Amino acid sequence: MFVVHRFGIGTAAGQASTSGLRPGTKEADMGTSTDFVGHIDINPPLNEAEIVYLTAFSQSRRCRRPGGPYVVPGNPMAETLDDLGMDSYNAVAERQPALRCGWLPCWDGCCLAHDDLEGPFEPTPWLRYLIAHFLKPGAVASRAGDDQFRDFTFDHHLEGMVVGCRRADKELFAVVVADNRVRERILRPADRRYVDRPRLAYELAIDRRNARRRRRDQAKASPTLRSV
Repeated sequence: MFVVHRFGIGTAAGQASTSGLRPGTKEADMGTSTDFVGHIDINPPLNEAEIVYLTAFSQSRRCRRPGGPYVVPGNPMAETLDDLGMDSYNAVAERQPALRCGWLPCWDGCCLAHDDLEGPFEPTPWLRYLIAHFLKPGAVASRAGDDQFRDFTFDHHLEGMVVGCRRADKELFAVVVADNRVRERILRPADRRYVDRPRLAYELAIDRRNARRRRRDQAKASPTLRSV
């Protein structure tokens, strides 16, 4: 069966993802970004409640909030530092891997892919977290007694592969999921000779595509002035 995976506005598998980085790490030192391709299948597909929550979860800053680590804001894309306060804004939520999740469900709920938004470089820990807390049978949130999960089914099985290439050092790695178990495999080791080198052809193509999309989104968001 042929399935078209439809992702929300501002997201797409295979586009560049700029990392929000921890000081002192290899990625922080190199100012890395990563290009991802591929997706993780979800069976059975997510229902509407699960799609809505996981989308808001991924698009919101995963910082400490009153109410605990599962809280999501009403409008994740409009939230600012002023809304959260400096201390909360820079503190990672309890037991979550980083301040950005990066894994986003498609509109049909049949897969996850890594988005192209700015965020920490923690794809493997985050995917393990989502499966363990929200998706697999017996997931942690199923025992939380939280009303926002009342329509979750907690019966999903994930399979698939996403491949990432770190731009700074060209390390090629795969995030592989088999029956809800996640592992990361290095396909090509990092090579520091590539640090500070010009972008490759596919990187330029991705960046041009992203720039065109941003201009379109800005044009749609800006009011059109007409003479009367």
